[in-house]
Amino acid sequence: MYKQIIDTIKKYDKIIIHRHKNPDLDALGSQLGLREIIKDNFRDKEVYAVGDMNDFTFLGSMDIIDEDIYKDALVIVTDVAVSYLVSDERYKLGAYIMIIDHHLNSSDFGDYQHIDSSFISCAQIIADMAEVNNLVVSKNAATALLGGIITDSGRFLYPSTSAKTLRNAAFLMDNGASMNYIYDNLYVESLNFKKLKGHFINNFKTTKNKVAYMKNDDAIKEQFGVSTFTISRGMVNQMSGIKGIPIWVNFTLDDDGYIQTEIRSKTISVVEVAKKYGGGGHKLACGCTLANWADTDKVLKDLDSLLE
Repeated sequence: MYKQIIDTIKKYDKIIIHRHKNPDLDALGSQLGLREIIKDNFRDKEVYAVGDMNDFTFLGSMDIIDEDIYKDALVIVTDVAVSYLVSDERYKLGAYIMIIDHHLNSSDFGDYQHIDSSFISCAQIIADMAEVNNLVVSKNAATALLGGIITDSGRFLYPSTSAKTLRNAAFLMDNGASMNYIYDNLYVESLNFKKLKGHFINNFKTTKNKVAYMKNDDAIKEQFGVSTFTISRGMVNQMSGIKGIPIWVNFTLDDDGYIQTEIRSKTISVVEVAKKYGGGGHKLACGCTLANWADTDKVLKDLDSLLE
């Protein structure tokens, strides 16, 4: 297990790690954790992590590299298997492209794909690979990977959390991962953020079959001084855990005029709806990007039909 990944890493002197755009903590955690693990275990390699950034800078920073670094380089893409979602299109310049992911989407690019949806996060795959192969895992690498596992498992509350998830997390904590550091940066909130949560609780709507939803334009971002990511990914689960609400969805206008759509469900698979609109993800947590507000009503209709 993982032999192909390890053998491929050994073959290349330069390795550049990408992940998806607008990264969540699993994308960043798997990317940064893998960068540190390769550096610590294959000291003759040049290793870089590239891509756009957001509010999760506490995990680490991206490397700024020139295009010529890609010549004869191995490119590893974590936490995404669909080409249009990869951050920084220079990944195409690599000599060999390897994908490590845990989503249900089929891959449309890459020379080798390691995709295992039995893992709750991509960071867990990296952690498991490190443990199985007795690789050195530094405190920084362990903390980055644990951050990805914590967020993609909903703090170990999501149904896909397994005994293996907890064992991999324990392995990272044994290697110095700081849960307190992750929680202090993720879950200690400003007063403004608390007010934003209150706005969601007080203003979400429901369809006839009790799909909860919010439609967020630029006004809410301006009112609370927050980013698209904070509204879209950060607020979707304000509608979770409510009796009688089996599915919830968050629509947020982004800076390019598209509607970022986050779909969640308690027990009913919703990923096929996301795929219908060009997205994907997991059975109970997925998303897509819509061209206009009219399409949001189509998504709501499709989600409503799942409950009939």
